[in-house]
Amino acid sequence: MTTLDTTQISLIIKFANLLRFAESVTHSTVVLFLLTSKNQFIAIQPQDDQYKPFSIQMIERYEMNLWWQLFHKRISIRGLQERSKGKMELMHAYPVIDNGGRIIAGISFVNPRIDSMNDMFLLQQEQIITETIYMAMMVPQHNQVDLYTPLSYQDGVIIFDEAGTILYGNEQAHQLIDVLGFNRRLIGTSIYGSSLKLSFVKKALQKHIGDTYDSIYDDIVIRQTVIPIFSRTRGNRSLLLLKDRTLVSQKEKELLVKNSVIKEIHHRVKNNLQTVAGLLRMEARRSQSLEVKAALQEGISRIESMALVHDIVSHYEADYVSIRSIYEELTRLLTNALVSHKDHITCIYEGDEVMIRSNQASYISLILNELISNSIKHGIQNEYGTIILSVEEHEHLIILSIKNTGKPFPPNFSVSTSKRLGLHIIQNLVENELHGTLTIEQSTEEGANVIITMEKGD
Repeated sequence: MTTLDTTQISLIIKFANLLRFAESVTHSTVVLFLLTSKNQFIAIQPQDDQYKPFSIQMIERYEMNLWWQLFHKRISIRGLQERSKGKMELMHAYPVIDNGGRIIAGISFVNPRIDSMNDMFLLQQEQIITETIYMAMMVPQHNQVDLYTPLSYQDGVIIFDEAGTILYGNEQAHQLIDVLGFNRRLIGTSIYGSSLKLSFVKKALQKHIGDTYDSIYDDIVIRQTVIPIFSRTRGNRSLLLLKDRTLVSQKEKELLVKNSVIKEIHHRVKNNLQTVAGLLRMEARRSQSLEVKAALQEGISRIESMALVHDIVSHYEADYVSIRSIYEELTRLLTNALVSHKDHITCIYEGDEVMIRSNQASYISLILNELISNSIKHGIQNEYGTIILSVEEHEHLIILSIKNTGKPFPPNFSVSTSKRLGLHIIQNLVENELHGTLTIEQSTEEGANVIITMEKGD
């Protein structure tokens, strides 16, 4: 196999990570290839698989003559390569050179739409786009990965030189220019003489950094991304990528309005629930019956747990809530309400950071309210106690385990035979609303443990 040092391997990885971007810009098949000590090629190609982003295969030297010429002549190569059954395809191949000037790999661009060397303008344009992308891969913008997001077939590509003269424009770029009402040719004209809004491009080039900017032309939104490319041997160039984001922008605006309305609804529901809790609190203060006071206080606690979720959701940008935030807010409210000053109860959250939809959060809040309240009122009997919520996230399931250091459940305890309303509420919510299971751990050790297994939401 080929022998590379750490710096050379880093360069190879950098190139490999840009292969999908290179394919999307050039509309070519792009391969990164290395020559082994046995004169075989290791060919690396991108593929649409998040678990296996590259395909790697061994190719004999005689199968790829142009690749061999690149290593042998130590220069860029252009020519026709036979791919299958006599079919010829245009290939451009460029050397990947390390800091010491050694060729450690090559990168080839194969355009299946060009099968001859007759159209000189087409060949020149193909060389400009492949050479420019090769230059961009050799010296990418530092810590600006988003600039190299693969393009779609609807995106425009313009290449211009250091003087601003346009060297290349793909078909999509011409179409976008026409849609914007700029009825003019691209190649050979100045990028700054166009009607495109490019003040951000000049600033980016002055700072030698890439940038992205959304420009509005009447009712059309175009995302413009500029990538400066620097080369000592081939001259400086720049890539200008054009993406029509009109529909996306409209949907984003609609989503912002929808989110604002939803947040306002959650805020108003929270206020209404707090008003109801306040009315019940007034009734509890007026009542002379301790039993009525206790029943009203339980109702207030349940209502406030639901209000809590609506309050949390109203501050989130998306319709998702963190289980940790629900637990921490509930324990703060319940310990303030139910724990005397002489007692010390510690509440701990362990495990994964799990986000759930707001409708699930309402049920989880009610369940945790009942379990925490029961732990404080019936479980923990000493001055010092601990309540622990452990959360695990699996592929399709979420597992919640809440335990305390108080007294355990009695032997052969069953929710179905229990007279506690709170436990029946928990079982109903877990089984019917969360489509999960409720398990009461029977233990002779100190403390009680309740395990809830629920499905993830969509």
